[in-house]
Amino acid sequence: MISILRAPRSRRAPRRVLLAVEGLGISGKTKALTDLACGLDPDRWRPEVVCLRREDSPLAGTLERAGVPVHEVPFEDGLDPRNVWRLVGRLRETGPDVVHCFNPRMMLHGGLAAHLLGIWSTVGSLSAFACQSPERDYDFLPQPLNTATRRNRYRNRVAVALMRRLAVVSRGLGEQFFRFNGMPARKMRVIGYGVSVPDLDDAAADPERAAVRRELRLGPEDVVACSVGRLVEQKDYPTQLCGFAAAVRREPRLTMLLAGDGPLRPALEQTVRDLGVDDRVRFLGHRADVPRLLRGIDIYVITSRFEPYGVAVLEAKAAACAIVATSVNEMPEILSRGASGVLVPPRDPERLADALVTLARDAALRGRLARRAHREARDRHSLRVTVDRYQALYDELRGGMGALTPVPG
Repeated sequence: MISILRAPRSRRAPRRVLLAVEGLGISGKTKALTDLACGLDPDRWRPEVVCLRREDSPLAGTLERAGVPVHEVPFEDGLDPRNVWRLVGRLRETGPDVVHCFNPRMMLHGGLAAHLLGIWSTVGSLSAFACQSPERDYDFLPQPLNTATRRNRYRNRVAVALMRRLAVVSRGLGEQFFRFNGMPARKMRVIGYGVSVPDLDDAAADPERAAVRRELRLGPEDVVACSVGRLVEQKDYPTQLCGFAAAVRREPRLTMLLAGDGPLRPALEQTVRDLGVDDRVRFLGHRADVPRLLRGIDIYVITSRFEPYGVAVLEAKAAACAIVATSVNEMPEILSRGASGVLVPPRDPERLADALVTLARDAALRGRLARRAHREARDRHSLRVTVDRYQALYDELRGGMGALTPVPG
């Protein structure tokens, strides 16, 4: 009997994707980019990042520790042809199979550079803020809207024309962007922000919870509320602290932790002293271990006046926290219209105090909300699902899965 020996098939080298973003300052958009770059299957895709400025952010270090090269390409102001040629030079050196640009400015410049080099596999991602438009009223905005001027709307149309697919974090936000900019939504794909979701079938018995509480010197009787975010006006910490002060007078077991830093910290520390709750509020500063920290708390609180999407809330859901949030922007959708968290009006310390007292006194309610939030995080917000959807989109653009077909949204 004659045997036929087949030579082993050579393993195809991973394809390259270039992720282009304006800066690496901490935001939902840049955290999503970092998580994506670090989460891609190295046997399928090899990422590199181009940014206009690294900024004073830990994200560049996170990328480089994961072996993801970060290249800084400074830009001139406005639509300057030199910006495009600088990107052309970087693309020539990198040789990407896919160019993935974040937000309209980078979509415009990166899309032009890719097309000049004959790279047609282009993906754009819009942050939640980039989708906001003046067709609705806002109580507060941290910066001017990207869509506010006729010039920017024209820029958006050109930028989208240069992308073969456009990823948005929610269907409602994406439809709002396409409708306001006067474009059909056929390029739109819904790929939400993703977070790591630990297995927490019994959050109360989680050994990490006990470890965090020991490190923070929290007793078993303490009901711990916590916020994570920059100490800036958008987050409306004065309302949060006033509501907490009212709540702790009714329920003295409450403690508040504030993780994050920012320009308002001295003023907020004075507010805490003026309210007489400096023994019940702790400023933790910047924390590099937020997912772990959240596993040691009981209630996650966010009182933002404007919150385009709320990635920190997704992390709180993944950590199985009971959540109290202001009913702004996409927050009702994230919390399933109140099924997986308590929604309160913005700038209303009395309603916030009522919610905190109710949750502090009702452990069973906290447990139900926490379990529902964790289940939704696993099913809707998993980082693995987000990364897989982007990889499938890259594969489709490069013909790895045959003809282009819609990615499930």
